[in-house]
Amino acid sequence: MEGPERVLSQTVTELAEASGSSEASVIRFCREQGFPSFQGFKLALATELASAQPARAEEAGRHALFRIVDRAVDALRQTEDLLDPAAVEAVADRLRKARRVLVFGVGASSVTARYAQYKLARIGLQAVAHDDPHMAAMATAALAEGDVALAVSSSGSTLDVVRAATLAKEAGVFLAAITNRSRSPLTGLADMVLLASAPETPLTGGALTSKISQLVIVDMLFETIADRDPAARDAIRRTAQSVADRGY
Repeated sequence: MEGPERVLSQTVTELAEASGSSEASVIRFCREQGFPSFQGFKLALATELASAQPARAEEAGRHALFRIVDRAVDALRQTEDLLDPAAVEAVADRLRKARRVLVFGVGASSVTARYAQYKLARIGLQAVAHDDPHMAAMATAALAEGDVALAVSSSGSTLDVVRAATLAKEAGVFLAAITNRSRSPLTGLADMVLLASAPETPLTGGALTSKISQLVIVDMLFETIADRDPAARDAIRRTAQSVADRGY
């Protein structure tokens, strides 16, 4: 297989397109090799590649741990290149005008979902985040006109998130997605996609590099709304005052 490292960050759709085959052919190949699924194949491939790579020596006297900082900075710069400011502004405008906002993400993506709930609450928006699949499904099914759904999934293929996103589309509400994949089931459903950098591999799921770029996108939405809406700026002051006496 040529370029096995690239496969780790591809969806089955992307690999099928890159290899000139079909999704069914890719899945059939994986099963012929003894793997139950494409994800199982990628996990085995990631494990083999990781074991084949020798430990990297410290570079120029710099501690190896600081490579984490390098990867985080690279992810932020790549996210800057990927993002369309007009898309951020469009999603921010939808959020600002929403009757209520439902954010959902599971696993490591729930960190971003909860952060989005917090930041939106700071500017006075009625936002709630769900990381429980059943709660997300029920809340999404109850969405109505004027509501906005915000889905967070690094892979864009998480079944629970895609299921909730499907329910949001069936409810007829605006659906935005924060994801690290440009081609996925989630991006196919979303009305607007905000693309973060650093796609994850099976062994790096939940890595800081993918999460930090998602969190920065949330901050961009927050700042855009605050800059455009005097009521949001007033809400920031009021919500800050509401917890001012909670510290020592």
